[in-house]
Amino acid sequence: MQDGTPPDADTSVNPTSDSPADTGYSEDSISVLEGLAAVRKRPAMYVGGTDSRGLHHLVWETVDNSIDEALAGHCDDIQVTLKADNSIVVVDNGRGIPVGAYKHENPNLNGKPTVEIVMTVLHAGGKFDSNSYKVSGGLHGVGVSCVNALAEWLEVEVARDGKLHHMSFIRGETNEQLKQIGTRDATGTKIHWRPDREIFGDLTHDYPTIANRLRERAYLNPGIKLTIEDERSIDQGGVADGGKKETFKFDDGIIEMVRHLNSAKTSLHEPIAVNSESEDGQLICDVALQYVDSYSENLICFANNINTPDGGTHLSGFKTALTRTLNNYAKSNGVLKGNGPSPSGDDWREGLVAVISVKIPDPQFEGQTKGKLLNPEVEGLVSSAMGEALNNWTEENPADAKKICMKAVMAAEAREAARKARDLTRRKGALDSGGLPGKLYDCTSKNVEESEIYLVEGDSAGGSAKGGRDHNTQAILPLKGKILNVEKARLDKILGFEEIRTIIQALNCGIGADDFDVSKLRYGKIIIMTDADVDGSHIRTLLLTFFFRQMPELIKQGRVFIAQPPLYQVLRGKKSEYVLNERRMQTVLGGLGLDDSELVVFANHDTADRAEVARITGDDLGKVLEALTQLDDLVEIVKRRGLTLAELLAMREQDPDSEGRLPTLQINIPADETSNGLTGSHFFWSEDQEEAFREQNNLIVEDPDLPADDHALKPGQRVVVRRELHEVADLEKVFAKLEALGLDISDYFIKPVATVTGAMAPTKFDLVAKASSDSPKITPLVNLAEIAPAILDAGRTGLEVKRFKGLGEMDAEQLWDTTMNPENRTLLRVTWDAASEAENLFSVLMGEHVEPRRKYIEDHALEVKNLDV
Repeated sequence: MQDGTPPDADTSVNPTSDSPADTGYSEDSISVLEGLAAVRKRPAMYVGGTDSRGLHHLVWETVDNSIDEALAGHCDDIQVTLKADNSIVVVDNGRGIPVGAYKHENPNLNGKPTVEIVMTVLHAGGKFDSNSYKVSGGLHGVGVSCVNALAEWLEVEVARDGKLHHMSFIRGETNEQLKQIGTRDATGTKIHWRPDREIFGDLTHDYPTIANRLRERAYLNPGIKLTIEDERSIDQGGVADGGKKETFKFDDGIIEMVRHLNSAKTSLHEPIAVNSESEDGQLICDVALQYVDSYSENLICFANNINTPDGGTHLSGFKTALTRTLNNYAKSNGVLKGNGPSPSGDDWREGLVAVISVKIPDPQFEGQTKGKLLNPEVEGLVSSAMGEALNNWTEENPADAKKICMKAVMAAEAREAARKARDLTRRKGALDSGGLPGKLYDCTSKNVEESEIYLVEGDSAGGSAKGGRDHNTQAILPLKGKILNVEKARLDKILGFEEIRTIIQALNCGIGADDFDVSKLRYGKIIIMTDADVDGSHIRTLLLTFFFRQMPELIKQGRVFIAQPPLYQVLRGKKSEYVLNERRMQTVLGGLGLDDSELVVFANHDTADRAEVARITGDDLGKVLEALTQLDDLVEIVKRRGLTLAELLAMREQDPDSEGRLPTLQINIPADETSNGLTGSHFFWSEDQEEAFREQNNLIVEDPDLPADDHALKPGQRVVVRRELHEVADLEKVFAKLEALGLDISDYFIKPVATVTGAMAPTKFDLVAKASSDSPKITPLVNLAEIAPAILDAGRTGLEVKRFKGLGEMDAEQLWDTTMNPENRTLLRVTWDAASEAENLFSVLMGEHVEPRRKYIEDHALEVKNLDV
């Protein structure tokens, strides 16, 4: 994230004027956004933002529709594919979205295909009808229509009632009407879309984020298979990484989820399973729990597959039953002695990992975020089911039950020791809310929301940060060495570590369930700033572990951030620029290569008397570089079709309308004994042309992504694969950009030519670079494909690159300019979105067990780009 004024903030209103004429507010000021226009105007209201979180929310909405089909008992196979062109495909083998004519009193809706209504009308869906979906996560019917509204293009294919239907949309508007393109006995839905770059900017989907979400859904829905495949040729860092594929299917459901969460810990017993449903079968409760040797609790709650991080009635029922049942068992079996502290609810949950999942027909949530479940009837069901199951388990497993009781007793003793330690340190002033740590350089502002504290690695970097900061709003707390690994310690031991006490005192909000109070927090932002080396990464992980385990509310409220110091300083002459990462380095090189450079275009390039026809400089040369970079990406996508760009361009001459367009549809016909020479790829310029070809040759469309049929074909019928060439629209845009700049795409394929003497003929282009103090460097370029690499090479000429390994290498002014100035800096917000995976990751990285950590390092070793040791 970057700091700055929100894009929707209104800074133009004059508060002193009360005249409608002065403010321009009149009847004409009222706008009505029809259809999906409201979604495109305010996407954050519907998908949470236009950043990576909003981008991935489109995937969640689509997948959750398929999950709802699974909950209704009509789907057991869901596939998600990340395509090379940043598009996403979600396929399920459910009933298929209805395609028949919709009946409604509104004439604008009546008679339209139901699938079109679902895709283009907000609050239209099957979740309002209890006959269609007994339980579902979606409540408002806005999910897939929002995906459509925020997609550059979207295709939907529906296999239903023995037919295969197809429909397409552009930015939420119908592009191709619903039509039958084949037959299909199997049923299912395929939705293929590319998010709109105008909305989201960066369209890079994160594979681990999506994979973790699908894994979680597979745990919550036993027996359902969810598959993710990554067909992208490169990852975000530019390293070849195509072909990832994982399948998740867990017959034991959340029991296996608990085992996964505890894979890096030592468990005290086998997982306990609780399964129950109400007498009318409307409410279903599933719980899995297990105690481990850690000192924190991890309770993860779901209602209709929706994570409810703030708990609710299902969590209340669980806690009540757990504490009551274990207390009664401990007392009746003489585990609790009268001379020691009695375990509280928190003590009974120390080291507990539990997953609580309920399914209900009409869930009631607190707020649009669905963070807390409110249904009162759920509490009683969970409490009674949990109490009965746990009571039976303790009677059947007395040895394991005693382990749990003794762990709770030790937790109570540690809690009392921690209380005494807090009291002692307060008496010494170390945790006194009225005092501040001596090493803290505080800010002058008392406004929590505008103030921020930097937790800085080392005194040297702390000194630079102190000298470069904004004294009004930025506080600096230097940290000496590595803090205690709180993953392996109880609170009494944590409070014995000086650096942690300093952090607690500076933040002022206390620590532990009995003492933490977020309303007393001194700073609105807590920013971790460490070196870009191994030690810095370790310190950052230790600090994140501390906040995750001991002050999780700070993460839930989005108050913890990670500073992003630059990796490089790029110098050329008197010009200097700081570079955050490798991707930004490519942009910088391109910019430097454009400085004082000219692209000279010649006619008659294959003769000695070539004539100059154009010189492209400045902004226009930048547009050339941008267009050619886009073209390189598109060429890779075309290759995946089994084509070259030259072959695709040659098809322009076959345009039946003689307009020189590229084809937009492709049909692949496999070779077999019935082919009669009609095999291979066939291309078309319109839906009508493609449909006529299929009818003439008795071809049946078979989409390999959708569930396959096993029925026999009719005599003469053949199965083909149909694909829309979405990259064609992007290619046409690039060609138009180049043409507007005086360049012809046909020049992309020029080959070097030799003269009769054997010497190479003059080239079509020259790149003239004047950046150096010497005479201009002229680089002959044969074709368009050589221009972009030549500009990047020109950017490297005379370049000095300084690699920063530590914050101490930057002086106060540099640290302010690059990392602390709110107008320039980049901060990463630490979020709570995937708490279950974070729980597992902290256990792996910071826990006692070596093997899970070794496996994690081996699995991710090749992803490391910059390793400083």
